[in-house]
Amino acid sequence: MAKIFTFTGLEQEVAELAAEEAPRRFALCWVDAEQDDGGILCWGIQLRHGDALLCRDSGGWFGQFEDAEMARRLLSRTRTVTLVWLDAPEGDDQH
Repeated sequence: MAKIFTFTGLEQEVAELAAEEAPRRFALCWVDAEQDDGGILCWGIQLRHGDALLCRDSGGWFGQFEDAEMARRLLSRTRTVTLVWLDAPEGDDQH
């Protein structure tokens, strides 16, 4: 018989806190309109307080930035880079 797990009040409270504080996921993608081509440069998460952490698709951390937009601007120095949000903004139920 399968064991049914029920949250205690405190466990439910921390689960709700974790859901509220969860980082937003995004991708930074390169675009070459002349070549009609593009791809994913890196994946990222933006923490609730703003810092963005990036990792390469092949693995390994790429860096930490002030926020996702700052990472996009820095990586846009040599090519066109687009910020693609994968999670809805806070308070947006149209996820």
